[in-house]
Amino acid sequence: MKKDAGTIIFTHIPKTAGITMHTILHRQYIFKWGNIFYAANLGKIDRIRLLSEKFRRNLILVKGHLYFGVHNYVPGPVSYFTFLRDPVARTISMYNHLYVSPRTPYYKEMKEKQYTLDDLLENGFVLNMDNCQVRFLCGIKDISFGEVNEEHLAIAMNNLTNYYKGGVGITEHFDESLLLLKKRFNWRMPWYVKQNVGEKQRIKPSEVSPATMEKLKYYNRYDEILYQKALEMFRQEVADAGPSFKNEVAVFKKENERKYLITKIATSIFTHLHFLRFYTGTQKE
Repeated sequence: MKKDAGTIIFTHIPKTAGITMHTILHRQYIFKWGNIFYAANLGKIDRIRLLSEKFRRNLILVKGHLYFGVHNYVPGPVSYFTFLRDPVARTISMYNHLYVSPRTPYYKEMKEKQYTLDDLLENGFVLNMDNCQVRFLCGIKDISFGEVNEEHLAIAMNNLTNYYKGGVGITEHFDESLLLLKKRFNWRMPWYVKQNVGEKQRIKPSEVSPATMEKLKYYNRYDEILYQKALEMFRQEVADAGPSFKNEVAVFKKENERKYLITKIATSIFTHLHFLRFYTGTQKE
């Protein structure tokens, strides 16, 4: 039977520590009874629509690059969670990632054209350079580059406060966020090793010119408002956790570092098991 949280939906916004979060979820749910749906990209939402009602009724976890709205295809109660990140830092990280990951649909053209950060902020080639976090949380597809507006922000803010309450992590406060999620979903201790970090930086934040920084802020101005709201919700969650929470985090950080080698080995093993079980986004009924 499902737990009180119902089906857990992880909205993975690109470059917000999502890959690390995926590895944690692997270990938390891989041996639990129920179905798990994984989407590597936005196009996979069509696959969940095609699954039988029986399969969808027994979903315990849905995760991946999926816009808000997945609950419309999942019978029964759901609990959303996500991570948000400082918009400028996220966008610069996204730019660097496009040059080092052949898995992205932009990689070949990025290599051929050698686009600069300014180029991407002007040519609209990558939609996620423009208010990516609002795009994901408002759940509206096909918004043209530069066309995210106050209406989209209002929808994203409403979804954040009504659907992600108690499930908003902040990338810059990853450990604190992780322990809050542990409490909410009754997870085992979520030891982890950082994933998908240490990429070669084509450009560092300190190297961004004032003019380019202004463009970054302009094309992420709605993300900034959303991020500040997420920070407010996160800080309230920390306050509600009580005065002992700060010490809990300190102990967790210390223990997580001490368990680094064991966790690294476990992460590798469970990642392979993950692909064996639900790499295609489905599991036998």
